[in-house]
Amino acid sequence: MQTDTVHTQPGSVPIHREVAGYGLCLLPAAGYDVGFVADTGTIGFAFDCQAGSHAIASDRREDFVRLPNTLALTPSGCDIRSQSEMGGEYLLVSGREIRLTEGCYRTNILSKSASMAAGRLRKWMLSDTPLDHLETEACINALAEAGLKPQRPGKAARWMTGNRFRKVADRIEADLGSNLSVAVLAQEIGVSASFLSRAFSAYCGQSPYDYIVSRRLQRARALIVSTGKPLAEIALRSGFSSQSHMTASFRTRLGVSPSKFARPDR
Repeated sequence: MQTDTVHTQPGSVPIHREVAGYGLCLLPAAGYDVGFVADTGTIGFAFDCQAGSHAIASDRREDFVRLPNTLALTPSGCDIRSQSEMGGEYLLVSGREIRLTEGCYRTNILSKSASMAAGRLRKWMLSDTPLDHLETEACINALAEAGLKPQRPGKAARWMTGNRFRKVADRIEADLGSNLSVAVLAQEIGVSASFLSRAFSAYCGQSPYDYIVSRRLQRARALIVSTGKPLAEIALRSGFSSQSHMTASFRTRLGVSPSKFARPDR
């Protein structure tokens, strides 16, 4: 596919890999303005929440919100123009073997199995680990199957409307560097902590805890790239209790140490 991407976060560049006949691209959490016609079927996975405007197979632009941990399916030949000021980390998988039976663009498809597969692919790409063909194919197949068999939203997911989710997500973002608790978040919107956890997980595929850690990792990565501050300071500013806590979270969830994201000119 052809793109005219503009990334606004300093030092952030896409990671491209080719394996087993598939093209993989891990896009950074940065603003973008892209236009392309998909020359093969494409599966996209959003690690972060994104908002912007796009035009799908038409000249008409409309606002969009991509939920975190969701899939998008783009069939071959689909004309897309998309813009987001902030963007979000995003995995693209393309290849001739990706055949989307729906024949139309679909987005915000939630699946736990897709989250696991996308997370494994991101780990391998960030760590520069050679991709095993069989394991890569298994992950890509899991993404494709999840897109064709999306989860049905339950009662808790239906309760968590877009406005409620944004209220919780905005509070998390504002207080990311402090001691957040699910109990306080739940109290603000008038539900129990256990119900909020169920509704949040059903809506976006992550528990509040996992979502908060993901956002802290994303903030730490941005600060490492853009500020060059000591890792101990960045850990505290991102909400981790210590540098060692941050490092452990990086290794567990991303498969690399924080220093992997440090700019070579610092």
